Amino acid sequence: MSSGYTFILATWRNDAVDIRAVREQVWEEAYGGEWPPGDGLGEEQAFHVLAYDAAGRAVGAARMQADGRIDYVLVRKPWRGVTVGGALLAYLVHIARARRLENVWSIVPPPAQKFFAKNLFVAASDTVPDEAAGRRWVRRVPMPGERITTLQ
Repeated sequence: MSSGYTFILATWRNDAVDIRAVREQVWEEAYGGEWPPGDGLGEEQAFHVLAYDAAGRAVGAARMQADGRIDYVLVRKPWRGVTVGGALLAYLVHIARARRLENVWSIVPPPAQKFFAKNLFVAASDTVPDEAAGRRWVRRVPMPGERITTLQ
């Protein structure tokens, strides 16, 4: 594991191999199965961010839809806890800010809620929590001139 990382705004057309590799490995480790079928809808229109370590290995991936919905932030196990996930999330917030969105949001399963809370998301009061699927968490997008902060 290295200490230097590179983050890129990826496209499905050019980077699908790396995006798939990260998300399928993380999903397999977490849930013991293949990435959910049918999830590939809208890949071309989504915003993708990839994280690479100093050796050029894709170690993290994140995807956000045009409306600010964050579909996932995934980091391979050896690279968790070293700010890769927080940096991926900050990159998505930066994209949302450039697009002048007021909020970004995600349906956050219970195991990921601590991570989202550390990165300035709050549980939305307009949804009923579902123990399996999680609940909607929201983060206000800072206005120009406001500092973007992550805590992890």
